[in-house]
Amino acid sequence: MKKNYILLKKIRNFLLISFLGLNSFNAHTQVVYSNGSVSTGATHAATSTTAPAGYTWSELQSPSSTLGFSGFYNNAATSDFAIADDFVVPAGETWNLTNANFYGYQTGYAGTTPPIDAVRVRIWNGDPSSGTATVVYGDLTTNVYNAAGSGEEFVYRVSNTTGTTRKVWRFNATISTSLSSGTYWIEYQVHAANDASIFFPPVTILGTQSDVSWNAKQRNVATWGGLVDTGSTFNKASSFQLVGTITLGLKSNNLESNFVMYPMPVSDICNFRLKGDLNLQAKLVSIYDLNGRLIKEDNLTNSQEFSIPTGDLQEGVYLLRIFDENNRIIFNEKLIKR
Repeated sequence: MKKNYILLKKIRNFLLISFLGLNSFNAHTQVVYSNGSVSTGATHAATSTTAPAGYTWSELQSPSSTLGFSGFYNNAATSDFAIADDFVVPAGETWNLTNANFYGYQTGYAGTTPPIDAVRVRIWNGDPSSGTATVVYGDLTTNVYNAAGSGEEFVYRVSNTTGTTRKVWRFNATISTSLSSGTYWIEYQVHAANDASIFFPPVTILGTQSDVSWNAKQRNVATWGGLVDTGSTFNKASSFQLVGTITLGLKSNNLESNFVMYPMPVSDICNFRLKGDLNLQAKLVSIYDLNGRLIKEDNLTNSQEFSIPTGDLQEGVYLLRIFDENNRIIFNEKLIKR
């Protein structure tokens, strides 16, 4: 009885927050954009090795050979690397950003807290390597590292063999900006607490070397180049998330009408079916808790009708989003697990 009361209280609070949000997706802060995950699952495809309990692997996809890309600076200014990637704010939306998550590791680091003490962030109104884009938010002097929002991601970055020397951490940055519709690039770099190197694994999908939308860039001092794997020449994408709220214009479409989601509440399986003749291509399903923390992601092979397992979720209310092949949100709805 107590469990049912707590669940009903969570549902009531969620509905109240959504109602008060009016034209916002949800009035409280949550992940508004995910550029892709580094995790490839609990089983290592090359060796069939299971990850340690509670962890997953981020398995390098052969013939790629770059485990992580430099995105750090040091005190002596002899190293000054940054990574940048693009994202699109759809027409009719304003993104009110409060935080950003980036995912990196320091080889051999055995500490219990993230191995960094600083994050710098800039947001550009176009490709920073173009020579015509300008910075619309941030700089390379202000430390926006949010230690309270950072922590272990419970992922190990590995190659064709397994190991636990490259523990992936979530680096959270505090930002404050509102972006209207358009294409932007987010640039970031970190500083290691020991003034050494920090590396960022790219978006990693089993069996995938690259994608036409993967076009991240790396800056070495003042020179920009593609985020390209040295062993395969494939373009890569940066793994990052943007956190905040989304304000919709009065004439924006209601995204909840794009898919049928059933049953609800859900137990072990949640099913989705595209409504009518909508020309949408679903690529990724992401589930978040009410604090905006990513709980799980599933890549989709059938974009019109599909199911995702939910038996591993605890009872409660979650936020569910479906992204298309361009990482745009095409479905946004609450998920109630019983």
